[in-house]
Formats: sequence, C-alpha cells, structure tokens
Amino acid sequence: MASIDPELLLSRVRGVKVVLFDFDGPLCDLFAVYTAEAVAEHMKGYLRRERWLLSEFTSYTDTHQLLYDVAERDDIPVDIRRGLDDVLVEAERQAAKAARPTEGAAELVEFLARVQLPIAITTNNSAAAVRVYLKKHGLDRPFGERIFGRGAPRLMKPDPDCLLKAMRHIGSEGDPGNCLMIGDSVRDLEAADGAGVRFLAYAAADERDPRRGARLLEAGADFLVSDMREVTEAFSRADLDCRSAPARE
Repeated sequence: MASIDPELLLSRVRGVKVVLFDFDGPLCDLFAVYTAEAVAEHMKGYLRRERWLLSEFTSYTDTHQLLYDVAERDDIPVDIRRGLDDVLVEAERQAAKAARPTEGAAELVEFLARVQLPIAITTNNSAAAVRVYLKKHGLDRPFGERIFGRGAPRLMKPDPDCLLKAMRHIGSEGDPGNCLMIGDSVRDLEAADGAGVRFLAYAAADERDPRRGARLLEAGADFLVSDMREVTEAFSRADLDCRSAPARE
C-alpha cells in the first residue's frame, strides 16, 4: 500500500539531476545494535576519564549534540575536543558493522546508478563509518568518492556545508533546485533549505522514534515517505517519462 499519493512523489523527483542521501535512516539503521544512547554513554565515559564531564553534559543522549556542544566550549582543551570526536568515529565504525539496511534503499541506489544519476552521501556521521557500511553491503562502487561526512562539528547539519561540498564536487552547485536530498531529521530539512535543494522526508514505517515524522512535518516537510521502494518507483516513472518525451527540434 502506498503511503502517499504517487503523483505527489513523482512531482518531487521529476527533473532531479543529483540525489544526496543522508546516511543513518535513509540508507541504514546505523544504531540498530550498538545504540546511539550507548555511544553517548561511551563518549561521556571518555570525558569522565579525562575529568571533563561537566554537569551540563551528563544527561545527553544525542551523540552529535554532545560533540557539538563540547566543541563549542573554548574552556575545554582542544585535545579533549578532538579526542571526543575520535571516540565517536570509532564507535560509529563499530556500529556500521552491525547496521541494519533500510528496506529498499539498496535497490534505489542501484537504480540511480544504473540510470547514471549522480548520487552522494551527506551526513553528520563520519565518512569512515559510511565506508565500512557501504563496503560490507556492496554499495561502495555506486557512491565512489562522493561521501561527505562530518568535518568540523560546527559545520554539521543543519549547516548546509556537506551538501554544498557534494554539489561542488559533482558540479551542480549552480543548479541546486534540481538536486534532491533524502533525509530523516529536522537537521536534514534545514540543511536542504540552506543549500536551496529539494527535500524528501523519510520516516520508516517501523520507526522506533514515534515523533520523528511529526517533527519533520511540524518543521515544514510537506509529506513523508515510509518506504524506499516508493521512491524507486517514482524515479523509474520519471526516467520513463524523460525517455519517452519527444525530442525538441
């Protein structure tokens, strides 16, 4: 059963020339086994051992928010801030080994590669973790070097930095309106708005966070997709429309 009007989804993907994927969510459940909460505890354990677990950080469960807020504290030594990022990178690498593929995502990637539509990954996760996952699941070739992961914490989404880097690499920075980002968070939506690209909101039908879809809609997403197979079908229809359109004289 379709979760949305297929014509509405078709209108979103028609004319798209570049697809930018968020990683955790649209492509896989990164923390299906090694949970984000466990990673956050691991990060806080590092800060505790280094005697820099400030009281305001003790309740954090969002790994990226913890990394960002620590990075913004000038009173915390640079080596501690960098060390926290290193801890998160290694934890993400381990999580990627056990990540659960998003149903239908591999088929979407393979279809887009087959029709030669440029694709990239734009994520707040580390590029190292992304590469672990892609290689394990045989998706490294379609993406090639087009993996734009976390750099400086202050440039994580909602900053559009990784999207802009991807578009510059592909050569589409002058045509953002024909680029599409597929994401599952408000940060993704805000980054897409900042980069001027189209946005497709994804929330899994079996989403563990029951408020994820609602937050996206409240933040301005006009509809949600819960099945990547619907996205592949929409791109397939758009490709057929393009191929069957009469040539211009």
